[in-house]
Amino acid sequence: MNGNPNMFLLNFRRVALLSCFCLTLSLHSFSAFSAEALDKTTKTKAGSTWQVVEPGGDTQCSDGSPYKFHVKPGKTDKLFVFLNGGGACWNAQTCDARAERKAYVPRADVAHNDPSQHNGIFDLDNPENPVKDWSMVFAPYCTGDVHLGSAERKYVAADKHEFDIQHAGAANTQAVLQWVENNMSPEKVVIAGASAGALAAPIYAGRAATMFPNAEVLSFADGAAGYRSDQVPQILEQWSVFSPLDKNKYAGFQKELKSFYSFYGVEDKHHPKISFALYDSAEDKVQVMFKKMLGDTDVLVDAIGETYKSLSSQVAPLTYYLASGDIHTILRFKHFYSTEIDGIRFVDWFNKLLNSRFPDVVDCRVSPEKCQTDTVTKP
Repeated sequence: MNGNPNMFLLNFRRVALLSCFCLTLSLHSFSAFSAEALDKTTKTKAGSTWQVVEPGGDTQCSDGSPYKFHVKPGKTDKLFVFLNGGGACWNAQTCDARAERKAYVPRADVAHNDPSQHNGIFDLDNPENPVKDWSMVFAPYCTGDVHLGSAERKYVAADKHEFDIQHAGAANTQAVLQWVENNMSPEKVVIAGASAGALAAPIYAGRAATMFPNAEVLSFADGAAGYRSDQVPQILEQWSVFSPLDKNKYAGFQKELKSFYSFYGVEDKHHPKISFALYDSAEDKVQVMFKKMLGDTDVLVDAIGETYKSLSSQVAPLTYYLASGDIHTILRFKHFYSTEIDGIRFVDWFNKLLNSRFPDVVDCRVSPEKCQTDTVTKP
């Protein structure tokens, strides 16, 4: 693919013209912009354009509304794919869209799912941003199933109200990666997810390693290491997570996948060159809230520590950055640039990670009082 960003966009428009001759376009065979999609662009602060792709096909949000994702051209040898977060739902109580405080984001066409509305790695004006020149793909999240579901479920609320939820996260994210495979040939790929997206990151890093076998692939999970509930296997079944998984990888593993973190071992076994990294804050208020909803009674920082310990025995290489405070996730916020533990700023640690100089673990538990002190700016 040509390294010139202008040529990158020109190729998009050429493909868009071809789509005009098609009545129906399936991402399983070809991926393209429509002319309408090209007109729906969002300007970032730096003046670069995020192109909007509306893949159609089997993609949809939880309420049946259309799914779309965002693409920013940049260096063609470096690709950063971001899986957005936005809660989760797995029963009538958590999935009811009438709730005053929803447990998940139900649509793609909201500010939360627009990369130009975020800071951190999406602040393309910041000279410290380590990915501002990379090609970037932003995958919105609107299905309540941590990007992994493949089920239509009918729920019945306590007042007998019935409603359907499309847990179509797998189809949506696979459409994003199919577009990437059809349009890019990177040498370095980061599959990063925040919150719900963090739980899916290792699976889609494995998919990227299959798509680009010669590329360097990193899985980065931002803010989701504390979910060790016994309810997880039932929730994975409710979302029908196993149906779309690679049968060659996961045959016979379903009974062994008892947590969100079991996927790491499977992907590492099949793709030993993948690198894994995680970030969490010790008192993350959103993780605390969802742990209560799942019936977990353990202390969050202890659960995070258990996940890190377990993963360290399953996969390699693996590193993590455990920060103080209660702020949920880091990649989308200003404190991406200000968080610091023992003199090591997260942005510097992350930059080292991206440049293949695998950084040492940073862990606020080395001095327990540091885990209880919020040293970062509120988002």
